[in-house]
Amino acid sequence: MKLIANGLNKQFFSSFLPPSDSEIDGVVAAIAYGDDKTMFLEHCLKNHHRLDIWMRYDHTVPVAPSFLSKLLLNTRNNIFCKLVPDCLHCKVIWWKGYGAYIGSANLTDRAWNTNIEAGVFYCESDLYSSNLISQLEEFFDNLASLDCCIDLSQEIIDEQKQLQKLKIEKEKKELELIKKRLVPVWGGVNNYDKPKENDKRKDSFRKEWDSTLSVIRNISSQINDFRPDWISEDIPVFWQTDQFLHAYYYNQVHQNDNTYPYEDYHRVNSKDPQAALMNMLSWWKSLSAPPSNEDTNMGIYAPYIREHLSKKNISSLTEDNLQKIFSYTHATMDHVIKMSAETFGHAAKTALNKKERAILFTKWIMAQTNQKGMTVTELLHYVLYDGKTSLMWERIYLAGKDEEYRFQHYGINSIAEVVGWARPEDTPPRNGRTNKALRALGYPVRVNI
Repeated sequence: MKLIANGLNKQFFSSFLPPSDSEIDGVVAAIAYGDDKTMFLEHCLKNHHRLDIWMRYDHTVPVAPSFLSKLLLNTRNNIFCKLVPDCLHCKVIWWKGYGAYIGSANLTDRAWNTNIEAGVFYCESDLYSSNLISQLEEFFDNLASLDCCIDLSQEIIDEQKQLQKLKIEKEKKELELIKKRLVPVWGGVNNYDKPKENDKRKDSFRKEWDSTLSVIRNISSQINDFRPDWISEDIPVFWQTDQFLHAYYYNQVHQNDNTYPYEDYHRVNSKDPQAALMNMLSWWKSLSAPPSNEDTNMGIYAPYIREHLSKKNISSLTEDNLQKIFSYTHATMDHVIKMSAETFGHAAKTALNKKERAILFTKWIMAQTNQKGMTVTELLHYVLYDGKTSLMWERIYLAGKDEEYRFQHYGINSIAEVVGWARPEDTPPRNGRTNKALRALGYPVRVNI
């Protein structure tokens, strides 16, 4: 993590923007004040990042109308702004999959360049090790559920322009400005009756899981009709569907500038997802060879995971078995390569390759237990076999989200994926890439499971 204090410590906000080749699962932000003189919006647009931003609304014109106009204009580019009346004062930006800023800086030229600000940038591994991931999720979930939020509209922008003129006229009293508002003063979050958060989040997960599962089942019911010659008939349909989505995401959605503009694809394909699916399934069937190691994933990695996580073998997993399972799980290794070497007892700047990280991660997590006293192997046994198949979604949720069950650095994407490799007769592999590919095809799924 890094302290950002601009000129005071020579650490400026702009230097922490994600590099263009970073795979980001979307950007969420809650920032009170803003103008159009920072590169934040431009960076999101250039790299095809979906942005959901909450900003302050009141009679003092906290956000420059010129910036509001740019936000509204770019709705078609997956930029979505909501306004919170009167009481929003936070400054948080989370690039999902990369890191988050939490501090004092607003989205203004002065805050990014000349003010003395104090904020902390947390890289992805920092967020996991400090359990800030789940807290940020809860924060933005609660913010999104506030009834007071206002959709940005041209009427609001026009109103703010008029209020800006009135604000300049020093003789106008504040009460007169308030009377010009379209929306009355809001009393703040104390007026908000917070639901039971655990129940709400669990129910939201169940709905997302069932909804996306129905989409995957629909594709899987058609996948054998489009099976390329290099895939054998005995490969489970859920594995085939996952690897079709894998190939589509990394060879069609992926662009030459190393971006993945799945929201742009979604906007086009959402008009007819079935037509987009048929087009891409035809492309899949026509492939004379696997474009991005799909044969290895289905022919070597997945069978290994299935065999060693079978009910008869899971209790006798060796360290080598577990290390290979982690290495063969995309979501797990995608996270492990982002972890700080300090977690493994090395200096922060120690260079570790992928294999070294997999070995160190396996040793590290095998030494851990969750609050229930389970080892990671026992957790996987619980998810896979300790209950009804129809309730596997609930065990996946508990293993990835519940404080008593979860392991740091072994999140819900890893668990949902490995379960699909281990039990393809019951559930497909699921991770963030799965949902991004489905969304690119036009389906109304959330990116984060």
